[in-house]
Amino acid sequence: MLAFLEFVAAVVIAVLGVSFVVLVRGVLRELRKIGQTSEDVSHFLESTQGDITGAMQDLRTTMGNLDELVTSAKQTVDHVESVASHAERLVEGAYMASSVVKTVKSSTATLLSVYEGVKQGIKTLRGSQESTERGIDNE
Repeated sequence: MLAFLEFVAAVVIAVLGVSFVVLVRGVLRELRKIGQTSEDVSHFLESTQGDITGAMQDLRTTMGNLDELVTSAKQTVDHVESVASHAERLVEGAYMASSVVKTVKSSTATLLSVYEGVKQGIKTLRGSQESTERGIDNE
C-alpha cells in the first residue's frame, strides 16, 4: 500500500509539474501578446503624435492666415467707408454747385431785367428831355 501511495504521489507530482509547465507557457504566451500589443500601441501613439504635431502646425498657420485675412478685410472696409464718405461729400458739393448755378442764373435774369429797366428809364428820360427842349425851342 505504501508503494501505491508513493505511486499516486509521484503521479500527482508529475501532473502538478506538467500543469505548472503548461500554466507557465500560457502565461508567457499571453505576456508576449501583451508585449506585442504594447509595441503596437507605442507605434500608434508615435505616428499619432506626428500627425497631431503636423495638424497643430497647420492649424497655427491657418490661424495666422485667418488673422491676416481679418486684418485685410477690416482695412478694406475702412477704405470703402472712406471712399463712400468722399463720394457723399462730392454729391453734396454737386448739389451745392447746382444750387449756386440756379442762383446765378436767377441773379443774372434779375440783373438783366434791372438793366433793361434802367435802359428803358434812360430812354424815357432822354425822350422827355428832348421833348422839353423842343418845347422850349418852340416857344
